[in-house]
Parts: sequence; C-alpha cells; structure tokens
Amino acid sequence: MLARQYNEYALNDESVEQERQQQLEREKQEQRLSCRVWRRRFMAVMGVVLMTYLITVVRSEAMVQHGATLVSMQQQETSLIGKTNELKIEVEQLKGPERIIGLAQKNLGMSVARSNIYVKSAVGKNNANSLAMASK
Repeated sequence: MLARQYNEYALNDESVEQERQQQLEREKQEQRLSCRVWRRRFMAVMGVVLMTYLITVVRSEAMVQHGATLVSMQQQETSLIGKTNELKIEVEQLKGPERIIGLAQKNLGMSVARSNIYVKSAVGKNNANSLAMASK
C-alpha cells in the first residue's frame, strides 16, 4: 500500500509539474499576445499620427501656393490700376479742345471762327434765349 501511495504521489507530482509547465506556457502565450496587442495598438496610433502629419503638410503646401497666387494677383491688380489711371489721363488729354483745335489747324488747315462762338450766360437778360453770341 505504501508503494501504491508512493506511485500515486509520484504521478501526482508529475501531473502537478505538468500543470505548472502548462500554466507557465499559457502565461507566456498571454504575455506574447498582450505584447502583440500593445504593439498593434502602438502601430495603429503611429499610423494615425503619421497620416495626420502628412495631411497637415499637404494642406500647408496648398495654403502656401494659394498665398503666392494671391500675392501675384494683388501685384497684377496694382499694376492694372496704375495703367488704368494713366489711360484715363491720356483720354482726358486727347478729349481736350486745345488738342482738337491744334489738329484741325495743323493737319486740315482750319481756323477757329471767333464770331461763331457761343457762351452760356449764367444770368441773362433774355430768358427765352440763354445763349448769346460772343462779340469779337
């Protein structure tokens, strides 16, 4: 009977030892799984951070391009406003009566008839006809 108990005790020791080894292996596998899970989470977070950074860089580059376009358009606007002002001055000079009289005298040989110049009077004696012929 003692031999049987010893054999059962030895078998129990072996089974306990096997259970310990199995439990250690399970713990190691759980640790590996835990490390894998943490590694995957870390990689996912790093992926999200990297994508956010790339999107920010692309948006910044687009904003820089739009800013450069805006600056060039503002410069173009300034130059066009200046050109418009120059053209307005030139139109006013070309519309002037002195220029027209000079061209008529020089190119066409015409002269101004002083007897046909009409002047509008501010306060006229004749209300019916506010234009009076200028006298020579």
